[in-house]
Amino acid sequence: MQSPVVFTEEGVSRIMPKKLPIHIDDLYKFRIPSEPSISSASQHAVFIVERMDKKDKKYYSNIYSIRTNERSIKQLTFGKRNDHSPTWSPDDKTIAFIRKQEKSSQIWLLPMDGGEAHPLTKLPKGSISDIQWSPNGKKILFLFHPLGKEVRTNKDGKIETPVYRHIKEIWFRMDGQGYFDSENTHVWVANGKTGSTKQIVFGDYDDMFPCWSPDGKEICFVSFREKDWRQRLDEHDIYRVPANGGKLIKVKTPSGPKDGGLSLSPDGKTIAYIGHDQPYKGWGEVNYILNTVNIAGKKHESFGKELNRMAMMLTLGDITPSFVITSPIWSKNGKSVYYGITHEGRHHIVKTDVITGQDKIITAKNAVACTWSMDSQETVLIYNGASLESPDELFTIQLKTGETKQITQLNGRYINSRTYSVAEEVEFYNRKQKLMGWIVKPPNFNPKKKYPFILNIHGGPRCQYGRTFYHEMYVLAQAGYVVMYSNPRGSQGYGEKFARAIKGKWAEPAMKDLMSAVDFALSLGFVDKNKMGVTGGSYGGYMTNWIVTHTNRFKAAVTQRCVSDLSSMFGNSDIGWDLSWEFGGTPWENREAYLKWSPITYIDKCITPLLIIHSEFDLRCNIEQGDQMFTALKYLKQDVEYVRFPDEPHGLSRHGRPDRRGARLKFIVDWFDKYLK
Repeated sequence: MQSPVVFTEEGVSRIMPKKLPIHIDDLYKFRIPSEPSISSASQHAVFIVERMDKKDKKYYSNIYSIRTNERSIKQLTFGKRNDHSPTWSPDDKTIAFIRKQEKSSQIWLLPMDGGEAHPLTKLPKGSISDIQWSPNGKKILFLFHPLGKEVRTNKDGKIETPVYRHIKEIWFRMDGQGYFDSENTHVWVANGKTGSTKQIVFGDYDDMFPCWSPDGKEICFVSFREKDWRQRLDEHDIYRVPANGGKLIKVKTPSGPKDGGLSLSPDGKTIAYIGHDQPYKGWGEVNYILNTVNIAGKKHESFGKELNRMAMMLTLGDITPSFVITSPIWSKNGKSVYYGITHEGRHHIVKTDVITGQDKIITAKNAVACTWSMDSQETVLIYNGASLESPDELFTIQLKTGETKQITQLNGRYINSRTYSVAEEVEFYNRKQKLMGWIVKPPNFNPKKKYPFILNIHGGPRCQYGRTFYHEMYVLAQAGYVVMYSNPRGSQGYGEKFARAIKGKWAEPAMKDLMSAVDFALSLGFVDKNKMGVTGGSYGGYMTNWIVTHTNRFKAAVTQRCVSDLSSMFGNSDIGWDLSWEFGGTPWENREAYLKWSPITYIDKCITPLLIIHSEFDLRCNIEQGDQMFTALKYLKQDVEYVRFPDEPHGLSRHGRPDRRGARLKFIVDWFDKYLK
């Protein structure tokens, strides 16, 4: 009998090893491609590959290239680097990218004729983003945030704690970024040959999403330059400015957010953006949709309302990139716009005809498309996407035929070496409400046996779980559990009514839907009703807290980066005042609502053994939210333990230090093993 073989990326075959179970440390084996950028001639694409280093406890990313019509991959940058945002020059001869080092980043250039990468800019310490070549290839547009003068570094380059922070604005910090310094993010331009830089826009405001006009004479960008702009996070305006700097021209648009980037039509007359015209709503209860506006601000149109889907990528996971915003892209003839939507556990790319208003989903039925790029001739679109079976790979779509093809196998060797039960998509009902979820079964599953069960609840709240390779779910299943995760009301992907259902009553509809998910799992016959656990993070932590204070059907729970007290969250979260839109006023205006929907109000009803996991530098759901749960339950002499992770922000499970991510998963598995086995 011939020995089985596996084919590597280089085409070399070897004996296939014995398949292994999925393990926590598999985090270090994943190679995640993203940020593809296709050449104008569509023959080549560049992209980044991110990996985790176990020894250094860090993330690294390098740039690779691939021919779009074959699986010929070439690594372009090397070493322990943080290279990202590669983009082609108009003549396809040079790649510009950002190299981040400590508290500094610079634009680098990589000649595609075989030369070495070299730095272009010599900016002071700060951060660069949104790089974009000018149409003639002579300049590079970018955003730059210089490090504030009050932010000092020691001789080792590490940030020193300031003497004090003098706060004057309500929005003074951001999770994952820390406390704002005195500087703002503004539009800059660099000479593509000399590297000389010029600031184009000024003022005590932040700028976003810059883009060139097709003739290179103007730059468009998003900003909000009114009084109290930091407090009005859902209001943005579009501005035009001469490419060499000068007077700003405000483009008249409806008030509301514009968070999805800008793109100008080929004739330079129309701006496409993602947003809506209903500010002062809870985030996510109104769909962001495609909008167009004449550069003079005289004609504004909205598209995609019939789709009834959020025009953003909002699937949560621990491997696939989450919360992705990709700017809309105009068709070659200027009659259509391409953009992404969140749809029933998927991410799709949509082509909307701006003449007729007709929408067409161009991605395959089960696609989860994250970051993507299209060639200038509108022949090939390339994107990175995951599936239930595998972490992210690169795919191409032939836009004339619709043919979709996977062009990388970066994680193929890993997938071929592991044995696991692929998550199964299921449908169930809460009365007449149709719901969607996924079930992962343990290895060597026997339908005649009874298994311990874990319900996993997503955050957001207005995000979704979906058809992605979710490492955490597979780790829990490998530990012997039937795992279920679902999209209860409040989730994205199912329309505005579905997302808005939790407004003013965060827990009630979701609780009913989640209990219906549990009932569905029990109806399958292989779940042990006496050995059930529940966990979730962020809003999922809130719902975990709510569940253990309102039912005793779970024998163990793990609440992560949770919310326990909505009143205190209003004041201690980086965007806590957003709750006033959710609950019809502030805690002093509507005290009863904040009390009613806070799990801490019912803490004396909790008898479920609870593990609390929280990050000490979580500015979204502040660490005191976990403190409150622990202190109250200890005071009540209940079974509770507390794990705090130093230095980490809210998104520990997605982008925290790798060893801490692994430790977090082990704590979860060990806690459930203690009470459910």
